[in-house]
Amino acid sequence: MPGRYILLRAGFALSVAAVLTLGCSKPQENHAVKALYGFDPSLPLFQGLTGDQIAQKLVDWGVNAVFGGYRDSALVEALHARGIKVYAEIGFFVGEKLWEKYPQSRPIKADGLPLEKIEWYAGVTPTISEVQEDRLNALRELLKSTRVDGVWLDFIRWPAKWERPDPILPKTSFDPVTLKQFEEKTGVAIPESLTSVPEIANWILTKHEPEWTRFRCEVIADVVARARAICDEAGRPVTLGLFEVPWTADDFGGALLKTVGQDPKRLGEFVDVFSPMVYHGMCGQPVDWIARVTTWVHETSGKPVWPIVQSLDKPEKMSAEEFARTLETALKAKGSSGVIIFTLRETSPDKLEAMRRVFRSLDP
Repeated sequence: MPGRYILLRAGFALSVAAVLTLGCSKPQENHAVKALYGFDPSLPLFQGLTGDQIAQKLVDWGVNAVFGGYRDSALVEALHARGIKVYAEIGFFVGEKLWEKYPQSRPIKADGLPLEKIEWYAGVTPTISEVQEDRLNALRELLKSTRVDGVWLDFIRWPAKWERPDPILPKTSFDPVTLKQFEEKTGVAIPESLTSVPEIANWILTKHEPEWTRFRCEVIADVVARARAICDEAGRPVTLGLFEVPWTADDFGGALLKTVGQDPKRLGEFVDVFSPMVYHGMCGQPVDWIARVTTWVHETSGKPVWPIVQSLDKPEKMSAEEFARTLETALKAKGSSGVIIFTLRETSPDKLEAMRRVFRSLDP
């Protein structure tokens, strides 16, 4: 996520010591990133305003980055003129449309059955080359057709439904393509005597789980490396970010690596900024959990972290005071260089005022 909302997120600026250099693009030094996800000039908040007026409104809020609005070149120019970065987000391994376009991309679970849709979420198998090319081409076209300052990769992982206190962690993907790649890349030979998916899955998970985990992490890292290369070839500075499942290595039996295949240490070789999706309300966690995850991601990856926090009232209403604490916690956490708000479309007026107070308190 920002999972379900596969809208594009728009940018922000960074407050990190000068020793931290971001791959392709250097956000403004000595300023915390204060970003809005789900920015859209057609929202009621901006109706009737010119690009310059929208930019001024964002400045008045203390915002210095947005995710969205990048298709309007005049608006992007107005935002850039006021020092506001513009970022995009692109979803990779998710969506029923990919299931329909590439039927082989629907994950096969350890019981031999195809992965079912979980609420709105439809996970996609990352090993399918056609899917990889589809999404990487979309990234390439995005960079050619817009002047975004950076792109955040979303759903760049193996299937899991994590936005809840008790995440759903299906064991995938035991399809022929993935199994063949596993054998080729690890040297592990699946016995020919094993003929059914449940037999093969059980054999791998009981006898070769470490190799299976490393393989899954490498599949994700390889795709991220290719995304990095596309950013580097854009002909201008482009920051590469990644929306990460908000777990540490020990959470849920090591599911960050074992289930979703996101290894911050490995991915840190290619990613400029990590954005763990620390939606504390949806995940049933206290506010201080935001700092714990943020710090762990920074220490593990060695990269700046811009945690993304929820503003929406889910699963229950969040007060403006609690929302302000989430922003302050995210900004003060060790390794944090800023914060992203998820999502502007569902940020109530009282939360917008709380955001303005917190953000403006950081102005130089």
